[in-house]
Amino acid sequence: MTLDTCAPGISGGHAAASPIQGAPPELRCADSARMRGEPLQASAVRYSRFLLLEAPGGWGSSALDGTAIDSAVARWLAAEAAAADVNVLLIRRPGRQAPSRPGAASRPAAWALADASPEAERVMWGSWSDPADLLDLDLTADIPATAAETGPQRLVLVCTNGKRDQCCAIRGRPVAVAAAAATGWDTWECSHLGGHRFAATIMLLPTGDMFGWLDPASAVDVLRRYDAGQIMLSHYRGRAGQPALEQAALHATAVRLGDFSRGAFQASRSRPVPAPPGLADQADLWEVTVTRRAAPGEEASYRLLMAESKLAPSFLSCADGIAKAETRYEVLSFSTAE
Repeated sequence: MTLDTCAPGISGGHAAASPIQGAPPELRCADSARMRGEPLQASAVRYSRFLLLEAPGGWGSSALDGTAIDSAVARWLAAEAAAADVNVLLIRRPGRQAPSRPGAASRPAAWALADASPEAERVMWGSWSDPADLLDLDLTADIPATAAETGPQRLVLVCTNGKRDQCCAIRGRPVAVAAAAATGWDTWECSHLGGHRFAATIMLLPTGDMFGWLDPASAVDVLRRYDAGQIMLSHYRGRAGQPALEQAALHATAVRLGDFSRGAFQASRSRPVPAPPGLADQADLWEVTVTRRAAPGEEASYRLLMAESKLAPSFLSCADGIAKAETRYEVLSFSTAE
């Protein structure tokens, strides 16, 4: 893939399932998504703020189900996070965690509040020794009183939440080990990031850029190209906190213009439009204006007409019992904006 724009492993819209070492023979959600040619782009999560809680032990199916964090504290955090529109993620270092020695003092665990908003892009750090310490967190504050901006500012989170979806654990753990060993990024395994069927999936902080369908080699390649100022579009899901419509428009513009530079494009306007003659069957049409900044002082704008539609219902997770239909966007026209 010279331009790195096609979904990995897909040729002509279809792909054979990749064998997964150590997995039972049944088809898992990540294999199924590849086989049906599901688009990877425009699938980043809606959140732009994240609370990261270091929890080295076992995790449940969700970060705040009471498995890794005291249940009373977990309920309080769930309410506070919902009110502040913050997504809570558990984190731990890659690899097996060494058991603590009897009588040994446990070190404080880390917490971090990451803001991926374009105007912020920062990670603030703190620590906790007892779950009750987390009750002091003010998730509505731009900078919590107990936080410090000193600490790692280049994080890669790799979803390995096997209790939520086995694809994430099987595919994610080798990616986390490879990223930690081969790059200068501060690497953590994390709980559910969203998009199990795109496993292995990662999020970079503080920008919130998300990538999927990774293996150890492609994950390292994604990170190295990112450090060189390039987005590897074949694995790019989009930026967290950005509307899916804008994610789709930005991806399509980058592909059309062959520009894979980080931060080269910005969606400046989007609005619903009536269906033109001949497209009356399209229920929802959108016009999106995207601006390209090729160099300081050099800007060009483009207008995209996009159709919103539903994909065929499918099982989006290995644990799903009900098929769901995802929303996707197709570019109907692309032109230079006046």
